[in-house]
Amino acid sequence: DKWDAFYEQIPISLLHHTNGNGIYNTSHPLLERLVGQLEVEAPCPYNSIPYDYRMSQMWVEGTLGIVPKLAPKIMLNEEGGNITLSDNRKMFSKWAQKWQDEDPYRFTKAIHNY
Repeated sequence: DKWDAFYEQIPISLLHHTNGNGIYNTSHPLLERLVGQLEVEAPCPYNSIPYDYRMSQMWVEGTLGIVPKLAPKIMLNEEGGNITLSDNRKMFSKWAQKWQDEDPYRFTKAIHNY
């Protein structure tokens, strides 16, 4: 595959994210919390990340403790000062502990990227 040479450099959250064109269970409480967090993050630098990838980052942060790295320029305010983001690891970890056993992310074998 074309990505094989870069595989080790690709963040886990990107490798395992659910495409934005996926089918989402809109009644699942985890999705409600993820979407709520997207709304909370709207005015901060995380808003520059596509929603499907950001939701994967939240899940990876909760299950593996890996905080996403953002481009340095995204982390600057209008005056050029650094922006400090909230530490959400505990909250995301609680979500993961609550829902990871029920496997909230399900994948079909009928649809696949080739």
